Amino acid sequence: MAMVSTGMTNRERGRVLRRLFKAGKEPGKCSVCRGLFKNLNRLALRAVKKLGRIEFNTFVVGSKINQGFISREESLWRLVGIKYCESLKAELNRELGKLIWKKTGKRADEKNPDVTVIINTERDEIELRINPLFVYGKYKKLVRGIPQTKWDMYPETIEDIIAKPFMKFTKGSRHAFHGAGREDVDARCLDWRPFVFEVFEPLKRNLDLKRIKKEINKTGKVRVSNLRNSEKKEVVKIKSIRPDKTYRILIGFEKPVKAGELKKLRTLTGIIEQKTPNRVLHRRADLLRKRRVKSIKWKRISNKKIEIEIRSEAGLYVKEMVTGDRGRTKPNVAALLKNPTKILELDVVKIWL
Repeated sequence: MAMVSTGMTNRERGRVLRRLFKAGKEPGKCSVCRGLFKNLNRLALRAVKKLGRIEFNTFVVGSKINQGFISREESLWRLVGIKYCESLKAELNRELGKLIWKKTGKRADEKNPDVTVIINTERDEIELRINPLFVYGKYKKLVRGIPQTKWDMYPETIEDIIAKPFMKFTKGSRHAFHGAGREDVDARCLDWRPFVFEVFEPLKRNLDLKRIKKEINKTGKVRVSNLRNSEKKEVVKIKSIRPDKTYRILIGFEKPVKAGELKKLRTLTGIIEQKTPNRVLHRRADLLRKRRVKSIKWKRISNKKIEIEIRSEAGLYVKEMVTGDRGRTKPNVAALLKNPTKILELDVVKIWL
């Protein structure tokens, strides 16, 4: 009868019904739950004891109900009807949640809990499901030769450097890195690239982010800023943004280049057509992509070396725009100047967010 009236507990509704039907004293052991609700305080104490080993701010209670319990409840519903009924599972979750709240002072949050307390009635066990911790930030990559995330060819990654202090302080089981795009292994990223760092099963959640930032930045390889608590939906947002980028590229030529010839580089502004580069063809579909170069400027360093700076749409394979990739990218610097090229240095200098 949980759906009858408001502002009353189910226990209070039961008392009203017993008075109406002159049922006398409150009955002993329930034939459906078989005394489960009389043991709620014991279950709450067990849950609180388990929760004591982790740091959390919010929680929710769930339950795994054994089949016998469900069958007995459904038999009762067939007898009395279900119009005004609430499942005993829903009441179990709610009432146990109230007891845990009173004993811990932590608030319930059904949408985004730090931890889920699961009551397994069949095994008489309390299970904890610790939800991931998310931290938003921005990073700069100050050195060449390290990838953003795990790659067997490289012993260290940006993710590893950022993860080290996070895992030390959270005592999590594993981690994941979600970046707003990525730069090549041999490129630096000199502007702030957004990311969300995810820690699975953290035992500690209330972090000193200033201290973590300091530990990461002292490596001299990666610099982070704007660290703050985040949530799963921001991962989706981070993955979906596609900002323009400005690249600075130091190019070496096989033959000397005359200063006047460099004016031909202006024709690179506009649409660049690129087939999937040979260097990634083993792991990506062979597609034709069209990306726009929005601006280009250059500086002659020597007769065989220039520096160019371009702003382009997200997704441009900038190396292939320089080398031509054996004709798979058109137009390109090498073809325009009729001079084979080599990338000497590549940096992301601006991410247009």
